[in-house]
Amino acid sequence: MVKSLRRRFIAIIMISVTAVFLIIMGVINIVNYSNVYTNANARMDILAENNGEFPKVDEQQNGDAMQMQNPAPEEEPTDKPDMQPSMKPDGNNTQMNKNANPQDNLVGQKRDKKAGFFGMGVGGSGNINEETPFESRYFNITLSDSGDYVSSNLDNVAAISSDSAINYAKELYSKGSTSGMYNDYMYRSIDVDGGKMYIFLDCKRDLSSFRSFLLISILVTVAGEILVFILSAILSKIFLKPVFESYEKQKRFITDASHELKTPVAIIKANVEIVEMEDGESEWTRSIDKQADRLTSLTEKMVFLSRMDEGTIEREMIDFNASELFEEISESYEPIASKMGKEYNINIEPDITIKGDEENLSRMLSLLIDNAFKYSNDGGNVDVTFHRTKKGKELIVSNSVDEIEVGSHNELFERFYRMDESRNSKTGGFGIGLSVVQAIAQSHKAKISARSLDTHSIEFRVLF
Repeated sequence: MVKSLRRRFIAIIMISVTAVFLIIMGVINIVNYSNVYTNANARMDILAENNGEFPKVDEQQNGDAMQMQNPAPEEEPTDKPDMQPSMKPDGNNTQMNKNANPQDNLVGQKRDKKAGFFGMGVGGSGNINEETPFESRYFNITLSDSGDYVSSNLDNVAAISSDSAINYAKELYSKGSTSGMYNDYMYRSIDVDGGKMYIFLDCKRDLSSFRSFLLISILVTVAGEILVFILSAILSKIFLKPVFESYEKQKRFITDASHELKTPVAIIKANVEIVEMEDGESEWTRSIDKQADRLTSLTEKMVFLSRMDEGTIEREMIDFNASELFEEISESYEPIASKMGKEYNINIEPDITIKGDEENLSRMLSLLIDNAFKYSNDGGNVDVTFHRTKKGKELIVSNSVDEIEVGSHNELFERFYRMDESRNSKTGGFGIGLSVVQAIAQSHKAKISARSLDTHSIEFRVLF
């Protein structure tokens, strides 16, 4: 029990931390890949708009600058030909400076406009700038409408041969693909005169960085998981120590108290027998004897549960014919069913074997059937079924009741739980028998559950 609690504590921590790590790692890598794709797509847009080439920045800027430096001559005024511009002592012509400044400002404005990457409005995209043409590796292949090779431009890439590039384009043409990723190349097709041009942008460097970051993040996550597991194992032992000590004291108290109760109960029963021998049996002696038996049964069950929790009960797990054992136990309750006037049905499939402890499994079925008879309604029915299913071998004990909520009722396995106080006082139950059943089932690694399919019956299922 203590070890199980600690394992669950560590498992909860690990699941929570793993979920957080995965979310963080996933978000970071998704954003990283999105940036890689967005950057590549922006460059591809420029290539597609310029027929597979980046615009020539230097030529365009130089041409504009030359035009600004050689403007058309202004007409000279004819009415005052003799006037000359005054010269300052430093030799600079003030009027010429006035004329030159607007030209310089205009050139500056042109250049500022081109700072937005050729005036194409992508200067603010982060990685797209004037250096992008020199950093990018790309090529294009032109095919005819029938898919035949027409021309190619591999001047801006060195990592691929002409034959491979042509094969890439032809393969994509045959598939009808117009855009996407192919062998770490982003590609897009555009219509040109007489055919299609496939533009390929090399994304190997960006994707390699993304994959390296992904691998590092995975390794960091795994290392973090290992570190958290080690810390959880150490800290759980420290933090749960008071709980473990309290639980150990509780178990020792139950065991010691149960043992101590055996002697006075035995003395009470012996005294009752002496009284009956001397004065004869009476209503009071029968009541004392009955309550002593109840106390003995409770003591035995508490000791059994305590030992099951401590794991001190040595169980000999062997393969045996469970059908024969369960049928023998079930048939022993037929006289009780007849006496109580309840319908009793036994449906056990023959020759089903189980690996387990016969004694404990006998106790488990006896407690289930006994519970069914105690808490079934007057004139009701009790059914015992044991059969094979796709999930395993299933034991079902069900009984009718006056009224119950539909759904799961696994709370019945809690120790000293009582669904109906008045009902328990009449039947003499303590609310501990089903806890013993659950402990036996768990010791055999079987799944046990209690549920109601309608408002007038309840069934207990044990799946081996």
